[in-house]
Amino acid sequence: MTGQRSISVLLIEDNPGDARLVRELLAEEGDMFGIVLAGSMREARERLNAEAFDVVLLDLSLPDSHGFGTISCIRAQAPAMPLIVLTGFDDADFAVAAVEAGAQDFLVKGQFEGGTIRRAIRYAITRRMLEEQVRLSEERLKGIIELAHDGIVVIDEGYDITLFNPAAERLFGYRAEEVLGKSLDVLLPDRVLEQHRRFLGDFARDLTGSRAMTNRPAVTGKRSDGTEFAAEISISQFSSPTGRQFTATVRDITERRRAEDELRRLALTDALTGAANRRHFMERAAFEFARMRRYGNPVALVMLDVDHFKRVNDTHGHAAGDAALILLVKCCRSLLRDTDLVGRLGGEEFALLLPDATDEDAFQVAERVRFNLSDLEIAAEGIAFSFTVSMGVACCQPAETSVEQTIGRADRALYRAKSEGRDRTLRAAP
Repeated sequence: MTGQRSISVLLIEDNPGDARLVRELLAEEGDMFGIVLAGSMREARERLNAEAFDVVLLDLSLPDSHGFGTISCIRAQAPAMPLIVLTGFDDADFAVAAVEAGAQDFLVKGQFEGGTIRRAIRYAITRRMLEEQVRLSEERLKGIIELAHDGIVVIDEGYDITLFNPAAERLFGYRAEEVLGKSLDVLLPDRVLEQHRRFLGDFARDLTGSRAMTNRPAVTGKRSDGTEFAAEISISQFSSPTGRQFTATVRDITERRRAEDELRRLALTDALTGAANRRHFMERAAFEFARMRRYGNPVALVMLDVDHFKRVNDTHGHAAGDAALILLVKCCRSLLRDTDLVGRLGGEEFALLLPDATDEDAFQVAERVRFNLSDLEIAAEGIAFSFTVSMGVACCQPAETSVEQTIGRADRALYRAKSEGRDRTLRAAP
């Protein structure tokens, strides 16, 4: 025992004989135990106020306190103090009740010897230290969960919600008490329920402890008011005494998705007119050309160019020229199908991509665009003016090896239209 600090014991016992016996049993280990005696609850509380102890040995029958309320009195004054109950009752249910009330151990008077009580004291101290470590870990975990900016939702194997942190409350619009015990389905749109359950089933059979769900095509959450939001979710699983549990960390990425969509749009469109830019138009045209080669679906292209566009800029100013190009795209879109595409290839040069359209279909579309544009006017500094376009139409041919060949034929038809007087549509030669 040399070098070890003595264990300070507060013995709360009003029976002198029982107190003497405990002293004698503990004295068998030399001065390892330092004992302070209190004969009543009042005296015990005074001792606890004045001194620090490692453990309390407590008789439940005192002059001024009796039963499990005695444990509560000690716990109120020293919540973290290891406590061993000494009693004359040899009853298993009584022992369990004492531990549930806050004791670390239970000893029956007259049925223990020196080694028993000394081990009980050491075990009680160790057990209380472990309990305190668990409590601190739980407090830290609770703090992390409560203060987390992302929603944390835990469900059991039956898909019922067992934990719902404050961030999840803000995200989904429910209070925790409204959803605890309810199915996870309340947080998901009906159309994704089957897919989500299938995913969870696959994940449960997987040995992977966690998985990011950012690679899924779409993760959608549903708020209490029925509105939906784009979500980024990570999921993990763990075993608990009640069975397997699944933890989902949920983040609203609506704004990020909106920003990504806007960046994607800007990367694909012409900044001035909103038409597809050259790169996007050529990619779509190549795709439709490949589809034509494989399935035989017709694809037509229309090249169009504003007539005397330099004269428009020189006469009415560049702002008026920009307005003319914007109006041209708006007019085209009003006359095209959703599957069609208008693109700006450069300057005042535009193109129309018309999937599933024959040469005659494309010619009729081009003529409608030309007639409609010629009827429109633009006001620039109080002066109204109109403009015309020239067009060339070509239909993709199976013998062609790339869409550029079709565009080239349509472009040559466009320049023939210009050379023949402008404001007209001409078909390309086969």
